[in-house]
Amino acid sequence: MDSAIKKAFAELPEQVTVPQIATATGRTDSGVQNWIDTYDDFPDVLDVKDRFHLRLRRDVLNWLAKHPNLFDTKRRGPQKLDERALAARPAAEFLTVKETAETLGVSRESIQYYAASAKPEVSRDPFPPAVRRGTSSLRSWPAVRSWILRRDDPLPSSPLPWEELRTWLLAVHDLEKDDSAPGLDDRGLTYAQRDVLERVRVAVAQGHTVPDGWAEGALGLNPDDAVTPDAGPVAAGRLTPSQLAAELGISLGSIRGYARRYPAGCRDPFPPKDEHSARDVEEVRSWLSRSGSLPSGGI
Repeated sequence: MDSAIKKAFAELPEQVTVPQIATATGRTDSGVQNWIDTYDDFPDVLDVKDRFHLRLRRDVLNWLAKHPNLFDTKRRGPQKLDERALAARPAAEFLTVKETAETLGVSRESIQYYAASAKPEVSRDPFPPAVRRGTSSLRSWPAVRSWILRRDDPLPSSPLPWEELRTWLLAVHDLEKDDSAPGLDDRGLTYAQRDVLERVRVAVAQGHTVPDGWAEGALGLNPDDAVTPDAGPVAAGRLTPSQLAAELGISLGSIRGYARRYPAGCRDPFPPKDEHSARDVEEVRSWLSRSGSLPSGGI
């Protein structure tokens, strides 16, 4: 841990508030709140004074010492992330942000960072969108896996000869096609097959030409049974407060607080909710960015 953080904590009282923790660690209040929401072992509240939750200073400092990744400037892009993705075999196909982070062995903030830095409006290959199933905000693990494997192997924007494009489309498939224990999605496609379909989708979206039926033939799929990767749940354009909190890495209380403090009629009101109390994800994300309220590394 940085010696400056230890020094800052030494100057704090025995019981500390979230703002004091934020100041000592160089984070925002919402960034510290994100730690509290994300990690079950964050020190418990001992007392409440003037509406501030108090925790023992030494407990918080010890907790920070046990989580050095929070201060690792490389944690958003850990080395060998592609190897972790290749080896992972989660039990479910659709995962929450927290489950995706645990599967990859990274922090939840890392997943949020990928989503923020590769949004559709700024990236030619955006991070897989959140989808809604019941009350949960989820992402397809095979799609996330494929995106991670493309992260350091992006498709060139310039036109490619078919042989070069074909090599890129089959890069992961050729590596994994003989895997004796392949991962499977809920349609029975192996992760290797799914990666090819994901790459075809990205290539076509970026203006490259892939012959009709090529993927099905290359993968030995029945053309009548083939399912495109983007089939399935509808992208979660609007989420309820609890879903927004999970997706954006902020607390439910923060969302409610912003809605109260920035009502319709003010200079920059918090995005309105609909009759189901749901808000547009991208509108809320943009508002948080404008107001400087995004968690440290959050989306």
